[in-house]
Order: sequence, then structure tokens, then C-alpha cells
Amino acid sequence: MSLLEVILAIAVAGFVLAAAVAMLVSISNIWSDRSDRHFFVDHVDGVTEFMNATFSSAGVAIALKDSSETKTNSPQGENGAGNQLPRVSISRTGGGSTRSGTDSNTSNSSGGLIGAADEPVGWARPPGFSDSKDPLLNFKLTKAPPLLVGLENAPLLGIDIFLYFDNSDGLSLLWYSTLQEEAEDLNDLRRTAISSLVTKIQYIYWDERFEKWEEEDKPMEADGNDQFILPRFLKLTFEYENETQERTLTIPVPSKSALLY
Repeated sequence: MSLLEVILAIAVAGFVLAAAVAMLVSISNIWSDRSDRHFFVDHVDGVTEFMNATFSSAGVAIALKDSSETKTNSPQGENGAGNQLPRVSISRTGGGSTRSGTDSNTSNSSGGLIGAADEPVGWARPPGFSDSKDPLLNFKLTKAPPLLVGLENAPLLGIDIFLYFDNSDGLSLLWYSTLQEEAEDLNDLRRTAISSLVTKIQYIYWDERFEKWEEEDKPMEADGNDQFILPRFLKLTFEYENETQERTLTIPVPSKSALLY
């Protein structure tokens, strides 16, 4: 082979190798971007499923006193959580419900220790939470989900949970065990991060006057001192690398009366 043919063969081989490397890098980048997109969607769906499952099991707690001795008068907003489940009065304004703040009652079934609240999810302030701040969504569970891990080997029972959102840290849960721990201040509460990708929370209410849904960035106040209307839906906004996902959670509002047609 002449020198010219050798140079030509080396040039063609170099071109082929460069094209193969470029194709390999391109495929790797596409796969990496695909994995990131799937990670984000899977994360959003996982958070949504966890919150829906938690809401569906909310509203049932362990009664610390006998049912005949559980009636107490406690103002709304003090510590946000007591030993009894708060009794709820249904408000027609805005299609939601508010904590009455005048009567607390735990309804026991068959005289057992398990009590069911009239409202599974409501507004309350955590222990030590400032009265100048808006209350947080609060619910109670008989047993902690796997995501809430205790420091000891004993199982966590009687969990009081507050849904907390911060612009820098995202969505998290403030919680404590009413049977194992005494919470008098925010420092006594445990905090479990749910998602740092949550950038916004909106509360969806039904406006009966205009017959339309309204999205509010803050809890809607009701008639009365320090009372708030419970939204029908909770809207979470997730953001990751200029991509946005929105999910809507249903706030459980059970009805103990059957509709007659």
C-alpha cells in the first residue's frame, strides 16, 4: 500500500471512531435525562400516594380517658393538640368545615380505646406554635406509618401529626406520640421530610355564592374567633429542573347521615 492509501485509511478509521463515540455519548445523555424525568414523576406519584393513604387512615386515635370523662372546654389554637379528639361543627360557608373550639369529644366504638373524630383532618396549631401564624392541617393516627421512625424499638402509637410547609425545605410532617411523649414546645416535636421538591401548597374551596372552585394560598377564615374553614382539596406543586408537576389531594370529610332521595 502506498503512503497515500495508509493516510486515507487512518482518516476513515478516525472518522468512524469519532462518530461511534459521539453516538455513545448522545445515547448516555438521553438515558440519563430519561432516568431523571422518571425519577421526578415517580417521586411526585409516591408522595401523592403516601399522603392519600395517610389521609384515608386519619381521624382515628387512642382515647386516653374514659368516654364519659372526655368532655372538656378548650379554646381553639391552644397547643393545637390535646388528649381528646376535637369535636367538629360542619359549616355551610364555602363548603367546608371548621373546628368549633368550644367542645372536645372522643366518640368510642363499643366502649373500646379507639376513638373516631367527626372530622379526620382539621386545623390546629402545634405545641408552642405562635398564635400570629396560620394553623396547620392536623390529623391523628393510631399507628405511625413506616415513614415515621422512632428513636426506640417500641412501636409508635397514638400519633398526632401536623402538615408543615416551608418555602426553603418543602413539605414535611411535625409529629409526636401522645402516649409516649409530652410535647410542650416545637422543639419537642419530631420532623420528617416528605419532599423538598414541593414549592407551593394551595387550598381549594367551593364557593357557594358564585358556584365555583377557588384556590387560596392561605387557610380561609370562618365566622368566629380564630376559626378556619377546612378545604375540600389540597393542591401540591412540585418543581424540578424547570419541570412542574401538580397533584390534588382530597381532604376526607365523612358524613354520618345518609342522604334521602
